[in-house]
Amino acid sequence: MPAPPPRRLPTFVAILLGVAIGAGLMFGGVWWAFSGGGADGVSGASGDAAAGGAPGGPAFSAPPVDVVAAVETIAAEQVQLLGTARPARQSAVASEVDGLVAELFVDEGDAVQAGDPLVRLRTTAVEQQLAAAGAARDETEARLARATADFDRLASLRDRQAISAREYDQAVADRDAFAQGVRRLEAEVARLEDQFDRATIRAPFAGRISEVTVEVGEWVDRGNQIVSLLDLARVEVAIQIAERYISAVPVGFQVDVRFDALPGRQYSGRVHAVVPEAIPEARTFPVLLHIRNGDLAIKSGMAARVSAQLGSPQPAMLVAKDAVVRRGDQVLLFRIDPAAMPGAPAGELGEGATGVIAQVSVDPGPARGEWQVVYGPVSAGEVFVVRGNERVFPGQPVSIANIRTPVVPEANPDRPIAIDPRQSEQ
Repeated sequence: MPAPPPRRLPTFVAILLGVAIGAGLMFGGVWWAFSGGGADGVSGASGDAAAGGAPGGPAFSAPPVDVVAAVETIAAEQVQLLGTARPARQSAVASEVDGLVAELFVDEGDAVQAGDPLVRLRTTAVEQQLAAAGAARDETEARLARATADFDRLASLRDRQAISAREYDQAVADRDAFAQGVRRLEAEVARLEDQFDRATIRAPFAGRISEVTVEVGEWVDRGNQIVSLLDLARVEVAIQIAERYISAVPVGFQVDVRFDALPGRQYSGRVHAVVPEAIPEARTFPVLLHIRNGDLAIKSGMAARVSAQLGSPQPAMLVAKDAVVRRGDQVLLFRIDPAAMPGAPAGELGEGATGVIAQVSVDPGPARGEWQVVYGPVSAGEVFVVRGNERVFPGQPVSIANIRTPVVPEANPDRPIAIDPRQSEQ
């Protein structure tokens, strides 16, 4: 009796087995490479040592980086304040004349330049009056020209005593009367031309329209608001500062400003004015900050968080600006830790040494030159990556190619780095 044919696995079972076998081989190879396995030493620790590489196999190569050591200095106390953004300049543009709205050139949100037309009122009556005044002026100018010619002729006859004094005086009076009439009509024409021009309401400065309060066909009286115009190229933030700090906030003082609606972005604000009268209930002084807003990202009404360095000086840590990495709302440093490397003595991190990356989260303080004040788990003498820190990750081995030594600002308790009113406005 013939043997029954062998049973075949279902197709999907065969596919699953193939995937499982392939995954097992792949992970086995990765484990082999990372563990430095292999009796022949080609990819293991002994092979790397023979080749002069870093321990741990080729998957853990130590790329070269530049570093700068942290230093200690003196900085003023950091104070957090709240404020609200508003335009440094805004206007409720009004009509200078009475009239009916004939044309509306803008809508809410539109950008305008200084002198751009916003609204035109109907000018039919003014145009008619202007035409009549112009015609009367031209007629009077013609009469003046004739009267002037008569006067010149009679003046020559008077010299020869060929006319009476009465005729001469009449010629003088006619000439002067027509000259006065021309001046009066020229003034009337100028007044009507100005009224015609003011019937077109123009933007007083560059900005954006936040509100339009009229429509075509609507009657407006002189002084009625037409549009609301905001200049957001520079915004103003009003904050309240306690009286114990106000003497440390001169005009020109620099602060850091962040907005809840713009995460990851930091702006530099300058004190524009310090109101000399305190709010009695709170014993605080209003202070106005100006912030440049070239891309118009800051909008009127946004909540602002102001970080000001005020109060008594206290110790603070400085790191190189290039060591600071911003990832969203996080401010990170990448320290090189020598103790984490097998066989590496702690505290010895010279050029050519190797170490392991440790990620440190900090809060930024004021900046000065090439340095940045940071608040967090940072100690003087620790070295932080300043070149290549965008590509490193915690636990990664690195080698120190270069130790940079920027000039360190003097730690002067009488002049903390945050208070320097002589800095020119950016």
